[in-house]
Amino acid sequence: MNRRVRNLALVGAVVLAAAVAGTFMTRGLNTTGQPRRNSITDEQQQRRPIIQIVRQQTGLPSFADTIAALCPSIAAIAPAGATGAATTGFAVSADGWVIAASAALPTGNLEVHFGAGPAVGVSEVRADPVSGLSVLHTDATGLRPVRLADQAFPNVGDFGFAVVDPAASGCSAQVAMIASDFLVDGGGQAAYVRLQPMGADLALGAPFISGVGEAVGVVAPSGRPNSVIPADVVADVANELLRGTLSPMTSFGFRAKDFDQGLAGRLSDGRSVGTVVALVQPKSPAAKAGLQAGDIVVAVDGSPVASASELGRALDGEGKSTSIDIARGDQRLTMSIARVPGS
Repeated sequence: MNRRVRNLALVGAVVLAAAVAGTFMTRGLNTTGQPRRNSITDEQQQRRPIIQIVRQQTGLPSFADTIAALCPSIAAIAPAGATGAATTGFAVSADGWVIAASAALPTGNLEVHFGAGPAVGVSEVRADPVSGLSVLHTDATGLRPVRLADQAFPNVGDFGFAVVDPAASGCSAQVAMIASDFLVDGGGQAAYVRLQPMGADLALGAPFISGVGEAVGVVAPSGRPNSVIPADVVADVANELLRGTLSPMTSFGFRAKDFDQGLAGRLSDGRSVGTVVALVQPKSPAAKAGLQAGDIVVAVDGSPVASASELGRALDGEGKSTSIDIARGDQRLTMSIARVPGS
C-alpha cells in the first residue's frame, strides 16, 4: 500500500472514531458504552435555571456638574487684602448683591471672590436683626443668582449639600441629610430644618442645595447647630433688604409668612388662613412676650388678619405696643408685644 492510501485510511479512521464518540455522548454513554455519570439528560436540561445577566448599575449620583455651575455664584468674603479662611455667601441678584450670615461677617473693609475669580469690593452692607441675614453690594456684574426653592420645608431624610469657597480658590461641598425640623425639635425662635452633616459643622451663610440644584435654605444662626432657614423665608428677607424697607414686623422683633399648607396639619386643627410666625429675634419684645415659631397670628388689636401682608399693615403704626391673638395647637392666646426701642 503506497503512502497516499495509508494517509487516506488514517483520516477515515479518525473521522469514524469522532462519529462514534459523538453518538456515545448524545446517548449519555462514555466511550466504553457505559452510562456517563455527569451526563445532562433532556429533562435535566429543561429544569436548569435561567441565568439572568443584569446590567451593572451606577453608584451614587454625581453632583460635580451642579457644583461647577454654582461655584461662580458662591462668594468668599474676607477683609480686604487678607489671606486664609473666608466667610461664605452667595449671589442673589445679577447686579452684585450677595446674601450672608451677619454673625460670620468680618469687620472693616471687605472684598469678595466669586469662585476662583478676582477680588471685588463691597460698597454697602444691609442687615436684618431678626433673621441674622445680611446682604452685601459688590462691584461684580453679570452674576448668576443661586435659585431659591419655593418649597417651604424639604422632607426629613432628603440629602443635599452645602457649597462653600473656603479660601477663594475654588468650591468645596459637604453632604448632609435633613434630620428634623423645628416642630420635631420642640419649637423655638426660628422655623428651621436641622441637618446632620457627614463631617464638620456647616459654614454659616452657605446655601444648602437640593438634588435639583436649588437652594432649599441658608445655614444661619437659629439657636441650634447646622440649622437652615428655609428658602421661602430667606427670599422674603432678601427682597426686603434689597428694597431697603424692612417689614413692620421687625419693629416688634419677629417675622411671619403666609400660612403654609404643607405644615397645616401639624400647626393647627384644620386652619387654612392666617400667617405663621417664622422667626423671633432673641431677647426682643416678641421673645419676652412668649411668641414662638409656629404660632399662627389670627388677629391684631382685635382685627382679623389672613396673610403676612395684612399683618404687616396692621403693625405699621406709631403705637408703642400691640395686642396679638395667636393659635398654638389647641390653645388660643392673646399677648401684648412692645415695639423695639428706637424703631
